[in-house]
Amino acid sequence: MSLPRDLLAQATLLATKEPRRPSQASLRRSVSACYYALFHLLVDAAARRLVSGNDRQGLRNCISRAFDHGVMKRVARQFAEHSVSPRLAPGLNGLPLQDEIVRVAAAFVDLQQHRHEADYDMGRRFTRLEVLSIVSDAERAFVDWSAVRNSVQADTFVVGLLTFEKIRP
Repeated sequence: MSLPRDLLAQATLLATKEPRRPSQASLRRSVSACYYALFHLLVDAAARRLVSGNDRQGLRNCISRAFDHGVMKRVARQFAEHSVSPRLAPGLNGLPLQDEIVRVAAAFVDLQQHRHEADYDMGRRFTRLEVLSIVSDAERAFVDWSAVRNSVQADTFVVGLLTFEKIRP
């Protein structure tokens, strides 16, 4: 299995492993794993678009370290809100955004917010039901990504996740 899929499976395991009262540690780690599952799915997709070839994994690993969570959130928010910046709009070739890419972008924004709450807001309590809903959202993002991953919208989205701050208007 790939790291993104392993993380998604781990999120499910953590959310369901304690039959009666799940610990906050398990629930919080599940939420965090959901975010990182989608994060790594998108980073891997971008790195593979930028550098192809079986003998280029080392270079793809270097590129993967260049992604910034804040920039990624700003780009994802643009796609989620159907307000793609003029910096990225030319990459869409005038095509409207597919519903699936909008949902992937929205899921990224939401999952990042949930991860921040899980990792930093110690006053926040998660329930198993809530975490299972978050896991379901992450799973849906994987399905949606699979449906659009070869589209021009997906190319524009993932390349924008890395390059947005460097693109000149």
